[in-house]
Amino acid sequence: MKNMVILIIAAVLSCILVAAQAPVPKETGKEMKSEIKPGKKESKAKLNKCSGIVESIDLAAGKLTINDQKKMTMTMTIGAEAKIMKAGKPVSLSAIMAGDKVHIMYEGDMASPAVKEVKVIEKAGPKKEKAEKKAGGKP
Repeated sequence: MKNMVILIIAAVLSCILVAAQAPVPKETGKEMKSEIKPGKKESKAKLNKCSGIVESIDLAAGKLTINDQKKMTMTMTIGAEAKIMKAGKPVSLSAIMAGDKVHIMYEGDMASPAVKEVKVIEKAGPKKEKAEKKAGGKP
């Protein structure tokens, strides 16, 4: 009986040693790589885009209302995680003014957009006024 137990233990240990020394198939490595790639793709969700002229800003509620090229009015909530850029520099929502032309990138649909980035493309102010004066001054 003792010999039988020793023989079984020796057989089990030899199987474990053989399995530990066996090379890992290359397919297992590929499987591991393919498991990593989908995770990277999931982190990059497709962003939707819209552009328009700022109609109004509600700083207390963090809302921005814009009119797009089709004269459609859209109101979006700008969360704290949204990146806001003006003249190539990060700014707060308070730096955006009515009349600014903005480009907005968001996730989701227009019913409940999660705004990720707001870029001021063209700011309202003296340049627009000068252009209007020039247009008005010509016959």
